[in-house]
Amino acid sequence: MTSSLHVSLPDEMRAYVDLRTSGEEAFATPSEYVRALIRSDMEKEAERLYVFKELLKSADDIKNGRTYSAAEVGQNMDEFLDGLDR
Repeated sequence: MTSSLHVSLPDEMRAYVDLRTSGEEAFATPSEYVRALIRSDMEKEAERLYVFKELLKSADDIKNGRTYSAAEVGQNMDEFLDGLDR
């Protein structure tokens, strides 16, 4: 399902959109450009939320005494990376 969204832009922003969709750039239409911007923003937000959740988990681990030495972290990382090579 698709729907339309009409947006008013200042002349300078409209000129930039026109430049990005002139056929010489990566986007064929303003709609394609806006969809790409929204997808990129959605990905960034998902990454931001992931990092925030991981920070909360780490804070909980520290609070509850679940910590690791630098050597243990290095060993776990080495094992993880070795597993990726297979």
